[in-house]
Amino acid sequence: MNPLDSVPSAGEAQPSAKATTGADHRQAEASPMPDQGPGALHLRVLDGEERNKLRVLKAATETNAPIYLAILAVFVAARERYEVEIRTERIAAELTGAGIDVEGLDPALEQLRDWGNLTLTQDTVRVSRLEDFRRRRSLWQLTAAGQASHEAVLAVLGASDQGGSLQRTLFRDIRDNLALLADAIDRADAEQVYLRLRDLDGSLRELAANARDFHAAVAQLRREHDVDPARFLVYKDLLIDYLEQFLDHLMTQRGLVARGVEAVNERGIERLGELAAAGDDSAGLFDTGDRAALWRNRWTGLSDWFVSVGDRPSGADDLTAATTTAIRELLALLRQVTESARRSITRASELLVLARWFRRIDDRAAAELFDAAFGLGRPLHLSDGETDDESVAASDSWWDAPPVNVPVTLREHGRRPSPGRPAQATDYALTKAQLMAEHRAAQSARAEAAARLCARPVEGRVLSDAEATILFELLDRAAHLRSVGDEPGSDDPVRVEGAQATFRCDPDGMVIQTRRGSLTIGEHRLHIESVGATP
Repeated sequence: MNPLDSVPSAGEAQPSAKATTGADHRQAEASPMPDQGPGALHLRVLDGEERNKLRVLKAATETNAPIYLAILAVFVAARERYEVEIRTERIAAELTGAGIDVEGLDPALEQLRDWGNLTLTQDTVRVSRLEDFRRRRSLWQLTAAGQASHEAVLAVLGASDQGGSLQRTLFRDIRDNLALLADAIDRADAEQVYLRLRDLDGSLRELAANARDFHAAVAQLRREHDVDPARFLVYKDLLIDYLEQFLDHLMTQRGLVARGVEAVNERGIERLGELAAAGDDSAGLFDTGDRAALWRNRWTGLSDWFVSVGDRPSGADDLTAATTTAIRELLALLRQVTESARRSITRASELLVLARWFRRIDDRAAAELFDAAFGLGRPLHLSDGETDDESVAASDSWWDAPPVNVPVTLREHGRRPSPGRPAQATDYALTKAQLMAEHRAAQSARAEAAARLCARPVEGRVLSDAEATILFELLDRAAHLRSVGDEPGSDDPVRVEGAQATFRCDPDGMVIQTRRGSLTIGEHRLHIESVGATP
């Protein structure tokens, strides 16, 4: 998502995207009924009646879309002249004057009526004879949904042509309106609160929408593979200077606007919503929605666009980052274009040379050249065989063997299907803690066994398994230090878990009793005591 899309929209609270990653939602205008309005499409599924209303958009996608849209254009032009109803004859005359064939006009009008773009009434005012009364005289009216469908078509068709702009003056307009809003709240002027909120909402929408379109146009320029150096160098200075000036103005004004937002927040969002709802006379006669909640949501979205909350960046932060990135990448593109203009060899010249080579060689050599130039290789799907390699013999013809299941993405788009999201990394914190606790318990048990082993002489009693384990470790270490043959030994004590032992010569030897049996040590004695004990 473009980071500039974080502006509060008329339909829903849009997420602010940053390398984010995390998705934070800024509240915006939902609808007169925030929980059920058409803007909450991300929270629910369209019901049957709503899907039926969307049939008005078929006028732009069906086979006879040109005649449908031409009819709607006639009604839109008439509405601009404050004409509410149009007769069939008038529609035919308008289309004929525009050079459009009116054959099949009646079925087209009926189809638009069935979709909900038009409504029909009978004209009985100018009837003076019984024959005229019996003759069908139709008066057609454009519905609100029909006009919305026409405007949607124009918006979609013109979306790619909207270059957008970075309007610095809108920041001053927003700042001034924030000051007037705070003053209107202090005076409890409900009408002014509503008007200032409405102006702020419109200014922010215009600022973010134009900035989004402008950055999309700049991004399109950066994505072009073959940028015309002459075309780019003509306006590169103006473009970069324009971005730098907007960035400087944004950095200066965002703090002032943020302070204005904080000043309004200090006066209470609840009171702001109540005053705005009291001054809002734009609701319909039968509107039962919570206008106060609607305006509170709009204000929250506007506030989040200028003021950061915690680790979540504001919309102004995203706009600053997008503008900075655009400047940096345009400078990189400038270096690329400048270098390409200096080189005598370009992509176009290389392709021309390659075309001459193809023209001079035969088909076999051309195939090898194509393979070398464009990396032609075997089809990727040939590597996707059967799970059981023995189910089809290698000698079977492709005509007779069953087909191999080729993934749709590979078959239609030439790329292998994605393996999906990687599995979440396993958290071993609990296992580590459990192992650490077990280790501490084992160490504590060994220390206790060593203390019991040193507390009394080892002879004349039966050692427990834990004491025997410590004794055997002491015996093993001490035995390695005794003298063997001509090799001198060492009288240094060995230590295990707070117990120390010395292997000494003794003609009587010693016998050690354990729960698993007795151990006899000949001509030696193992002297065991606590570490630090006085000999």
